[in-house]
Amino acid sequence: MFSCLKSQAIRPIAKLTISALLAMSVTACMVGPDFVKPSAKLQNDYALAAQTEFTEAFKSSSDKLLNPVTWWTSFKDPTLNQLLSRAASENLTLQSAALRIFQARAQLGVADATLLPSVNLTGSSTQNDQPSNQASLYSPAGVSVTNNVFVQASWEIDFWGKYRRGIESTLSTYVSTIATYYSADVSLAADVANTYINIRNYEQLIAVAKTNLALQAESLRIAGSRFKYGSTSLLDLNQAQAQYEQTKSQIPGLISNLKKYQFAMSILLGEAPDYYEKNFGQTKGTLVAPAELDVGIPKDLLRRRPDILQAEFDAAAQSALIGVNVANLYPSFSLSGYFGFQTVTPSGSSQPSLFSWDNKTTSLAGGFTFPLFYRGAIVDQIRVQDAVFQQSILNYQNKVLNAQKEVQEALVSISTTRSSTGDLVKAVVAAQSAADLALQRYKGGQTDYNTVILAQQQLLSLENTQVQTVSNTLLGYVSAFKSLGGGWSGEMKIPVLPTAMVSEMEKRTDWGKALTISNDPRLVQSSENKQ
Repeated sequence: MFSCLKSQAIRPIAKLTISALLAMSVTACMVGPDFVKPSAKLQNDYALAAQTEFTEAFKSSSDKLLNPVTWWTSFKDPTLNQLLSRAASENLTLQSAALRIFQARAQLGVADATLLPSVNLTGSSTQNDQPSNQASLYSPAGVSVTNNVFVQASWEIDFWGKYRRGIESTLSTYVSTIATYYSADVSLAADVANTYINIRNYEQLIAVAKTNLALQAESLRIAGSRFKYGSTSLLDLNQAQAQYEQTKSQIPGLISNLKKYQFAMSILLGEAPDYYEKNFGQTKGTLVAPAELDVGIPKDLLRRRPDILQAEFDAAAQSALIGVNVANLYPSFSLSGYFGFQTVTPSGSSQPSLFSWDNKTTSLAGGFTFPLFYRGAIVDQIRVQDAVFQQSILNYQNKVLNAQKEVQEALVSISTTRSSTGDLVKAVVAAQSAADLALQRYKGGQTDYNTVILAQQQLLSLENTQVQTVSNTLLGYVSAFKSLGGGWSGEMKIPVLPTAMVSEMEKRTDWGKALTISNDPRLVQSSENKQ
């Protein structure tokens, strides 16, 4: 590294050097690759199930997209609507994801500053006491005072785009963080819906178990009465008692699972575990499967799934970091200097005015740094970053493939469970009739109690399966909505933080207007460029 220092005045050649370097910083290139959206394998259309003996076709449209925001209204359940609205505003995990956006935006401000000169104001006052035995012509004995005030500046010129690539990477990370928030928002809506469906599922399973328990209690009463009057054996009575107790023993486990889902729902709402039961425990569910599902085409997933957008911008951020490391192979140019005032007052002299023009002092330095023996390590670091970038491309491509798989799985789940539901309705009607007939025949002494047991066990099993299958159909629709990007409008807007949180953060730290500004021109421009 070399430097040229000149005090008192800046020579014309130095001025020309500064002008040339400034011009180069504006027109200089940026080394490293420019990011291009990775290619991904996409099927042309979704494979929709046809009507067969074991699958059911349902209304779907490939030329329309689902309702982008309020897909849950298609379930026609007011309670679910309330839960989702509250979760969107109170869920703590989602609020953390929102805060990471403001963190990333502040980090972007730090990156922006790398293009600017570093300017500092310094000042000092020093008193020197020179002993008489060390006095000289230039340093007389006595006390002298040195005062100075300087404005110091230094600037590394971004000739190769090192810092601009860094800003590019940080901007992509910023946008990725916003996409991550909306991905969390989509997942939260699906989690609330799934948890709610499971709550209703266990409520119905408990109701089925209690209904069958009442039926078996009646059978036990009949068996006891017949044994009392000698019309049947103790074996029948014991079998009736065993069946009744077995069914009764299943209910506590169902209640336990119901409580777990109620606790989980409360946490999703940002509340204590008992919140759901206290506020929604007495509500009745009215969930119905949507009449139609607008699936669009697989290509729509590239702009409808926030997690795919997140993976794309993660790759863009990694691509820019290659350029940051490549720039280290080339010489870096820097300027530094200072302007200020300095006085030295010998012992016994009156102290002059510090800010007199005669006391001014200036300095200008220009230099460059070029790596010689460390270049091999720099090349290896570029290779490291390129490998990381390639991994991010693979992650993006894998996200696209898995997104298509998730849609297909959801569509198959809906088709098969809807078909099973129709068959189970018929099976439950037949099992109910068989259970009634078996009990009537037992009361008339035409059959033993084992026939009653088998008929009632089959009824309970089929009713449980029917309840679970209906729930699985609803869960399939939730999975389809989530996999199609439901819950996100596609707009990259900065979310609004809770007022109480903003107030608390502003008391601790000077945030200016950063916590309340919800638009960012660079965000809009970046999103449009990437779409």
